[in-house]
Amino acid sequence: MDYCFLFAKHLDDNGCLCLKISQEGELIAPPAQRSFTEIKTLQKECNTLIIETTTSSSILELELPWLPERKARIAIPYALEDKVAQSVEELHFAFDKLRYQNNRYIISVVSKQRIQYLMNYLDEHDIEFDLITLDWFALSPRELCISESVLLINNDDFKGALSDELARAYIKKHLLNEPLVFKDSAIMVDNSLPKKEGFSYNWIAQKILNAKPMNLCQGEMLHGNASADWIQKGYKVAGLLCGLWFLSLLLVNALSLYSLNKKTDTVDRQIAAIYHDFFPEAKQVISPKFRISQLLDTNGSNTQTRFWFLLNQFAKAMNENQITLEELRYQNKTLSVTLISSDFASLEDIENKLKKLQLKVKQTQASTRDQHVVATLELM
Repeated sequence: MDYCFLFAKHLDDNGCLCLKISQEGELIAPPAQRSFTEIKTLQKECNTLIIETTTSSSILELELPWLPERKARIAIPYALEDKVAQSVEELHFAFDKLRYQNNRYIISVVSKQRIQYLMNYLDEHDIEFDLITLDWFALSPRELCISESVLLINNDDFKGALSDELARAYIKKHLLNEPLVFKDSAIMVDNSLPKKEGFSYNWIAQKILNAKPMNLCQGEMLHGNASADWIQKGYKVAGLLCGLWFLSLLLVNALSLYSLNKKTDTVDRQIAAIYHDFFPEAKQVISPKFRISQLLDTNGSNTQTRFWFLLNQFAKAMNENQITLEELRYQNKTLSVTLISSDFASLEDIENKLKKLQLKVKQTQASTRDQHVVATLELM
């Protein structure tokens, strides 16, 4: 994708100085003052970068352990309060982790009013852009560059921009560190210094393209598009979390259903086993609850009827003068009675009477006790 660079130093009511280069750094549209209409045409299908002049800002270093962004935005302004002329409330402090080295922050300090003005002015003219940065970020360490009437410096003893006499004095003091000079360089220096071909703006754009410049639109100064991006990212994260929640819900339900099906299969097998106990010839389990309940009800009714029948027949056969009933039990359609008789003849007599009443009689026990006969009969 191509890149369009707008140099805010030349921003006015009619337009702005801009140029366009390819991703490889080849010049597509040379630097020229263009109207906003021309700029909008030029920036189509491009990333647009706004290059602010470092003369309107300060580049400061601060030794401080790396802090989370929220804490850093509170701590940094007050740590630099003595190094800035304006109130920290009026200044915007920009930083990033890329340039944090040896426990030192590199901080760009710009007026909040200036950043807001640039963003609002460009928005009013429908100029879209991806970031606002400083021309200083084109410099490599220990590099100097003269862009028109400004000397950009990236040295250990000073970082920032100087102009006029201060710039010339700095150059004379650092003779071994020669500045880069271009066609548009307006600061008078030693004529023996070689001039680079082209304009400083071409060089700055090409260097920034590969330098990952610091975006000044951060913290309170987030641009509308950046805010929208964050909101969009928030929606995406929320959507992703909802998706994960939904998938986890489906997974939990699927596992629950699987477990329930296994339990159901186990119960079905148990029901089938019980069903075949009641209906051994059945090939299918059909309405097990109804059929087994019906069978149990029928058996219960038959059992009750059989009990009263056996008891009635026993009462008819029993002779109270010769027989004493000691115990009576009913189980599995069989009436078990324990009798005490005066002799075996009386016992045999009652057995014969019961048989005549069409009962099956089975003597399971017989013994003598205190000159009496004790016997247990099963009546079926």
